[in-house]
Amino acid sequence: MRVELLNITPDAEQFISQCSAICYDADTNDEAKNDRRIKHLMSVKHLATLRFAHATFRVSGISRACSHQFVRSKHLDFLQRSQRYCSEKEAEYVTPDALLNSTGYREAMNNAWKHYGDLLQSGVRKEDARMVLPNATTTELVVTGNLHAWKDFIALRTTPAAQSEIRYVAKDIQSILRLECPNIFGLTNGE
Repeated sequence: MRVELLNITPDAEQFISQCSAICYDADTNDEAKNDRRIKHLMSVKHLATLRFAHATFRVSGISRACSHQFVRSKHLDFLQRSQRYCSEKEAEYVTPDALLNSTGYREAMNNAWKHYGDLLQSGVRKEDARMVLPNATTTELVVTGNLHAWKDFIALRTTPAAQSEIRYVAKDIQSILRLECPNIFGLTNGE
């Protein structure tokens, strides 16, 4: 699995603070005041202000099962590798920790790719042949959202109850956003 930040609003915390100054009829020319304002916004949970900055990530090497959980985040926007147009002949798959020693799992994966290849070779179109591929097939996505949406996603998907693969994705995104926006995603605001 790989999580890569592709783009983020430049100086996102300063930008959010400057935008939110309108709510308080506040001066935006003083960087120290802007820093205090962003900390205040987080302490009073004025999270609507986070909608004015965005971050875009590329997430690759996750299973289709994980991507199905990911795309349920309704305030994020997604582009995903298409199994209709992209050949999965050389596709890889994710093995959950619980199945690391399962020979049956590996056999099932190998059989799926054999059947997929056989279908393609017999003239079946990729869009139909993909139906035999497992949820474990790796995929990649580009995901974008405002910082409020990312905060919600992280809160939902880093809990111990979340499935482990999506939890790893969420924690990687959280780590990256903590570096970029420490006052919003840092440990000091209840996470």
